[in-house]
Amino acid sequence: MHRRDLWTHPSVVGMLALLPLLLFAAWWLGSLRTAWPLLLLPVVLAPFVEFTLHRFVLHARLPAGDGLRRRLQVDLHHAHHADPRCVARLFWPAWALAPLGLLTYAGYALVFGVAAALVPMAASVAYFVFYEWMHFSHHDPGYVARTRYGRRLRRAHMLHHHYNPNYWWGITNDLADVLLRTGGARARHQPARAQARSLR
Repeated sequence: MHRRDLWTHPSVVGMLALLPLLLFAAWWLGSLRTAWPLLLLPVVLAPFVEFTLHRFVLHARLPAGDGLRRRLQVDLHHAHHADPRCVARLFWPAWALAPLGLLTYAGYALVFGVAAALVPMAASVAYFVFYEWMHFSHHDPGYVARTRYGRRLRRAHMLHHHYNPNYWWGITNDLADVLLRTGGARARHQPARAQARSLR
């Protein structure tokens, strides 16, 4: 596992290429100047969006049988739990990022308008790159977090993988886990799953 695996992954490269285009479009249309406070919106929403996506989308129960929906769900996240060290499984696949991005932009556009929506969308893309970096770092055996909070997040994510995948949903922060009591001492008192890596 090397840092270049992160910065050369197609999903990350695609987001890094999209980010300046969104910022330029927002500047060109004048919304960056007028709606710049919306750059903070994804940071405020992140704990709860991250929690919701991780718990209810990535960990959705696998359908019975071997159909397309099951294969997509395995590719989206279940295969990552089966082999947490596999670099190819650490990232959101591009086929899932594209509709997620379109839905995110559509939601912003409904609330703020088409031009102003470019501002929080750019911030969302930047935050998602940060998310991918954090997730990669949690799994990188050579990475040592520099802060106590960073070490706490990494420890929580390892507990999610190797102790009980029904707890510790946060990747970049644990605010939702703290508020909803899905981490910490209460989660440690839950029985460990016999096969925590498996979501079947």
